Amino acid sequence: MWRTSNSKNGSPATQACDLLLRALGGPECAVQFTFIDSCAGAGGPTPLLEPAMNARLTARGYKPVDFVLTDLWPDIQAWEKITQRSEHVTYISEPIDATKPRRLAKPGTKECRLFNLCFHHFDDDAAEKVLTSAVQSTDAFMIFEMTHRTFPSLLNTTIVILSVFITTLYDYYWSPIHLLFTYIIPIVPVFYAIDGYVSCTRGRTAEETWELLYRQPNLDLSGWELKSGEQTALLPFGKLYWYAAVKKDIRKE
Repeated sequence: MWRTSNSKNGSPATQACDLLLRALGGPECAVQFTFIDSCAGAGGPTPLLEPAMNARLTARGYKPVDFVLTDLWPDIQAWEKITQRSEHVTYISEPIDATKPRRLAKPGTKECRLFNLCFHHFDDDAAEKVLTSAVQSTDAFMIFEMTHRTFPSLLNTTIVILSVFITTLYDYYWSPIHLLFTYIIPIVPVFYAIDGYVSCTRGRTAEETWELLYRQPNLDLSGWELKSGEQTALLPFGKLYWYAAVKKDIRKE
């Protein structure tokens, strides 16, 4: 999904990179940061975001920035392969709980925490702790989602589910097991349907997301700027929803 490009704006990964740069105030501000993928899973979009970001920075004469993979359940085997392909992607091998405040950026850099298609996995209690931790221990954070409680998102999810019947023939025509559990006993499409539609129901609006912070009585947000938006990332219905929080003094330095 992150690699697919069917619009003039490029792939979702390219668009996410551009949105991230814009939210941070441009290359001159972004170069100050280490980017922490807080729920990296098997790597997510970081292997795509890193070269896109650093290509933009070096084209402007800035030094490359670093990305760090973290997760509560580290996938070391997958991350090793990723880090071998780029000197600017590293990982933390120990489990990192995003609900616990902890500074993870390289010394001398600011920290931007990324949540790539994962924030809807947290219930409200955990989501509150994740956002509070980000405010307490980072200088910026950004949430990207492509599932939501909207009609376009439901349509896009339906397309993704149905696409399994095509991609399986193209990618796994040689595998009897894939063919069996896609066309004869359709476990794979059912799994995609359950995962996709449940993810849509768990999506939050910007107001609902920021309310998780506002209702924290002792959390000072006066020094933060909260922004959000959406744009078409995959034609015809695939929307990229984003929520950005950046310290107001970042652009003054």
